[in-house]
Amino acid sequence: MKNYATPSGTSEYKDLMKREKNIHADHFRRFETLELSSLGMGTYLGKPKDYVDQLVIDAVIKSIQNGINIIDTAINYRHQKAERSIRIALEKLNKMGFTRDQIFISTKNGYIPGDADEGLNSSEYIKNVVLKNDLATSKDIINYNCTTIPYLNHQLDQSLENLGISTIDLLYLHNVAESQKETLGDARFYEMMEKCFSFLENKIDDQKIRFYGMATWTCFRLEKSSPSYINLERIIDIAEKAAKRVGHKSSGFKFVMLPYNLLMQEAATLRNQDGKTFFQKARELNIGVFTAVPLLQGKLLRTREIKELQIKWDLNSPAQAAIQYVRSFGIPLIAPLVGQKQPEHVEENLEIVRIPPSEDIKR
Repeated sequence: MKNYATPSGTSEYKDLMKREKNIHADHFRRFETLELSSLGMGTYLGKPKDYVDQLVIDAVIKSIQNGINIIDTAINYRHQKAERSIRIALEKLNKMGFTRDQIFISTKNGYIPGDADEGLNSSEYIKNVVLKNDLATSKDIINYNCTTIPYLNHQLDQSLENLGISTIDLLYLHNVAESQKETLGDARFYEMMEKCFSFLENKIDDQKIRFYGMATWTCFRLEKSSPSYINLERIIDIAEKAAKRVGHKSSGFKFVMLPYNLLMQEAATLRNQDGKTFFQKARELNIGVFTAVPLLQGKLLRTREIKELQIKWDLNSPAQAAIQYVRSFGIPLIAPLVGQKQPEHVEENLEIVRIPPSEDIKR
């Protein structure tokens, strides 16, 4: 499938959803000239089984049909079956009249994925794919994470094939700081990142990706003294140097993913970015943020705080309250990414797109 998310395509999608699905106008946020939904769909959880494929396919279709135009995945999710399920969903959506330029697709490279359809687990994938094809050496693989340029190039092409698209809107380096920084040390880690960013800048020229960034777990939410801590401005400076090296005026590093929810508030409260919180620094640097685990994999739904918010906002479930809490933060936070497969959960979560974000969240 050719093309990628465009200003005209995403704007057309927004208008379609407002007109035909009664989606609230404030559900969408403009970032990098794109109209993006304030709720995205994640595809992390689930066994690498065919019956889960069908649940994911149906959930992606239902989401796109009802106001979500952000689909997030990773090559290692369900040993590549998550990406391949999205491909089938996109093909079906195309036949329904939805176009590639309306949909923002992000994926992640770095972790060793395995290949469920070939019967390979991650260890077997290292032996039969990575080492066999000289994509990396055993020493290059740290905590099942690898960022050699041959490996990243192979994985990018594999993701494009899995997804059935010509261009990925956003390609993340996946938990590279959490996996490798402490082992490599600062100097070697940042040298590695500059090489990765130069590679990604070249892939923008090749029209294989539009933007890139970092999908993270802890590195932006730690005290500066931690070995895995990352300073966002330093990373952006490295990306800008990489961009200039390949002749670009500015870098394609525009997005970060990290956890944020009612119980994981470090991005909004910890002043670990030159005296500012991560969200403050991201806004200053014009970096868009997608957030993981808005429901904390269900653990949040039993908390008193979430139940109080559900009552306060007159919502139908604790899950809706947890999602509403995150999506209401506003820019630089574009959207929480919710893993949804079961039809009843998809239906429940989609109700939130018909109301605006709440204005009484402390920012």
